[in-house]
Amino acid sequence: MDEAQGIIKGSLLIEDGTITGIYPHEQEADAPLLSAVEVIDADWNLLIPGMSNAHYHSYSNLLKGTRSNLPLELWSLYTIAYGHSLDDEDIYLAVLLGAADMIRSGITGCIDHFPHLLRVNSALRAYEKSQMNVTIAPMIQDVSDEEFLGFSDKKSNLLGDLSEIRDFFSNLFHNWHLKNEKIEIMLGPNAPQRCSQQALRLCKDLSDQFGVNVHTHLLETKIQKVIGDRTYSNGMLGHLNEAGLLNHKLSVAHAVWLDYEEMDLLKEKKVSIVHNPASNMTLGSGVAPVSRFMKDRMLVGLGSDASNCGISHRSFEMMRLSLMLSRINSRNYEEWLEPSDVFKMATRSGANIISGSKRGKIAEGYDADLVLINRSSSSFILNEDLISQLVFYENGESVEAVMIKGAWVYWEDRILAFDEQEVIRQVQEKSSELRKKVQGALSEAEKKKRILENFYRQFYN
Repeated sequence: MDEAQGIIKGSLLIEDGTITGIYPHEQEADAPLLSAVEVIDADWNLLIPGMSNAHYHSYSNLLKGTRSNLPLELWSLYTIAYGHSLDDEDIYLAVLLGAADMIRSGITGCIDHFPHLLRVNSALRAYEKSQMNVTIAPMIQDVSDEEFLGFSDKKSNLLGDLSEIRDFFSNLFHNWHLKNEKIEIMLGPNAPQRCSQQALRLCKDLSDQFGVNVHTHLLETKIQKVIGDRTYSNGMLGHLNEAGLLNHKLSVAHAVWLDYEEMDLLKEKKVSIVHNPASNMTLGSGVAPVSRFMKDRMLVGLGSDASNCGISHRSFEMMRLSLMLSRINSRNYEEWLEPSDVFKMATRSGANIISGSKRGKIAEGYDADLVLINRSSSSFILNEDLISQLVFYENGESVEAVMIKGAWVYWEDRILAFDEQEVIRQVQEKSSELRKKVQGALSEAEKKKRILENFYRQFYN
């Protein structure tokens, strides 16, 4: 993944978790004689950088099979109901379940936009166990959807005392940020419409204080766009800009319903975009203008979003969906995304969005986050344009091994850091318990759904 995106045949030297030497076979005569503790014969394999899932909700791994046949505004009622019913053990297992899914498909790092502040330590303990790179962005929210949509005049008090929130994040940074060089903390305002100016400015203050990035949802649906333009004098982006958050530290998930001026503003402010093709389609949200973002040379990564509104958290599916979706509404085939575009989104760009980490590229000085793919499969028939074959035909079954910071985390069809089958067994055993715990919250969701359905139909009719 250098600037030329070249593919070379050669050998790689890794020391202390870092790539320290790349030796093309065509230059073997000039290569130094080296010895190593471990030598891997990777003949007839493809070695690619570890990929990044730049927008993801770990708790949702326990919600597979729940409601996914509703638009976002209605769907949110149910995912919130289930989410608030999860305890610390549920969260711990959900993180490990998702980590296994991602590692198996060559994802070595993610942004977990995490909605449950009281459970964040359980999530981080699980990530520490998994040996994955994670940037966790605990959500901040003090405006309910009912308040934003105009169903309630009651002011939310979802955050409580802001001084307590400051203390919470101070402790979180002190205890976890940069732990083991794999765990980072981000600020995670849920979405601009779910935050007051006070809450957004708190995020800006904490971002400046600790020197960390910010991650949020942005303009996922048409309803958000229309009501946002009515609510804020300069729309959703103006709301963010007023708080000082529109800058190179900000990454936004979705960015579907933007007008041209807003796209230009995001470009001007060097905001990064995370494309979530599966959830945008599953919830009927729309098609993000990713080709325009790429044409404007903006930084665009890929996200799998939540299990209950998309697909498995596998980078190959994200890449393929992004590629195909860019061609749906465009007759100008010269603007269609190419396999190399989406591969870059999954590797270099995703890693850059995650705090500019030195991953996503095979180069000296970069972390040894690497994926070994067996080319002796039906995905790779011709010995040419390997990136195209990888994107169009691979589904993760050819992944033989995954390395994170020089240590193997997946080898011979087995997650090495924890017992994946035991995690699955525990999750399946607890599924009926979760169903019982959530019944009361689901009843409340059904009541709210009737009101929202009327609003939804009136809005679109």
